[in-house]
Amino acid sequence: MPIVYAQEAELSAEAFRDVLIASTLGERRPVEDLARLGCMLRKADLIVTARDGARLVGISRALTDFSYCCYL
Repeated sequence: MPIVYAQEAELSAEAFRDVLIASTLGERRPVEDLARLGCMLRKADLIVTARDGARLVGISRALTDFSYCCYL
């Protein structure tokens, strides 16, 4: 099945945590603190996900001014 990329502004903190734990990023992120993960998602300007069917396989969060600068 092809990987589908999409903007998902309403991604849950639990889904975010699961991807972090499944990757090496879980070792360097506060995966035990769902409230903080939720804040990380809410404060991101853009959230782009990668899905293999219904399975979430990747997440990108970005902070941007929407005209010149974007930080991933």
